Amino acid sequence: MITRDDIRELANFRSPQGCAVTFYYQPATPLNKSHREETILVKDLIRTALREAEKHGKNGSTRSDLEKISSMVDPLHGSSGKAKAIFACSQQGFWREFDIPTQLLKPKVAISQRFHLKPLAAVLDSEQRACVLLADRTKARVFELVNDSIMEKEDFVNELTRRGKSMGRADYEGGQAERKQMNEAAQHFKLVADRIEQYFERGGCDRLLIGCRDDVWSEIEPHLQSLARQHLAGRFRIDSKVATPEQVKQMAREKLSEYRANLKQELVRDVVGEAHRNGRGAIGLRRVLRSLEQGEVLTLLLGSNFRAPGVKCYHCGHMDLHVTPTCAVCGKENTELEDIGDAIVGHAIRTGVELVYIPDDEEFDRIGRIAALLRFRADQNAAVRAAG
Repeated sequence: MITRDDIRELANFRSPQGCAVTFYYQPATPLNKSHREETILVKDLIRTALREAEKHGKNGSTRSDLEKISSMVDPLHGSSGKAKAIFACSQQGFWREFDIPTQLLKPKVAISQRFHLKPLAAVLDSEQRACVLLADRTKARVFELVNDSIMEKEDFVNELTRRGKSMGRADYEGGQAERKQMNEAAQHFKLVADRIEQYFERGGCDRLLIGCRDDVWSEIEPHLQSLARQHLAGRFRIDSKVATPEQVKQMAREKLSEYRANLKQELVRDVVGEAHRNGRGAIGLRRVLRSLEQGEVLTLLLGSNFRAPGVKCYHCGHMDLHVTPTCAVCGKENTELEDIGDAIVGHAIRTGVELVYIPDDEEFDRIGRIAALLRFRADQNAAVRAAG
């Protein structure tokens, strides 16, 4: 499975000779044993890419990469619908292949100076690394959820004092026992909260989820420390003693999906509002490209259906939605792009911009399916205003 570090490596790769080969393929379930139309289509794409490469004098290493990929198509066909991504440049001894989540990808073959990473925006966005805490007054369990796998990491047991009921002085002694049990439960929750804080100090998880009974939450919540509170994505009801890892995974993933969907809706509203107030929001391709070039962008929002032609200058890195033969900044030759989204995603990953993938959303579609939350506005900088 591809990771964030893998995608960063791909984003930083560059072939000055334009020999970086990108291949995406998701086999469909065949209608019958002789169903080969899709395989034929993919091999046609590869042959077309090879002819284009030969036109531009890239028939050496590029040919060997494409032929190797072509030989893999038949074995991939019907492989349980698992999607595959391959990134190759034998000229630099580079070959990476990954299984990626099913996303109804269209087959794609591309040859350029940079790998085409736009389809991986959804993979980056959907990556899940969460700490899941299950707790009650006598027991706590800590899980790590990484995408589709879950592992129980720690188990805390708090043996509370057990006292039976008595008569006579029972009210006094019973009250004392109850207070002792409450103190021990508080110490137990504090110990657990300290441990959870350490998880986030190490930076191993992005979110925190807590599973407990409703009556226990009011005892857990006061002990959570600053990092745990910042990363808390929600809680759910579960019996911490008997819950299986599979049950924990299912409930945690559902809660994370709900949290992320709400977060995205709120982010779209915030960006649109900031843009309308002439604040820290940029909407539409033209404005976002300018903000990316000026280093203003904190978070890039990209719609699942975003697609637009454009150009990129591989000499200075300038991107433009106007398809022109030469760069408007340095005058060097532009490379025409069928979808400038590939260049935008690669630039965002290389420069550390957070990527948020927005699924079908009517409000977001109306503003061009691309927007950004900005760190600052260069045109509102005091020095810039003074110079103006």
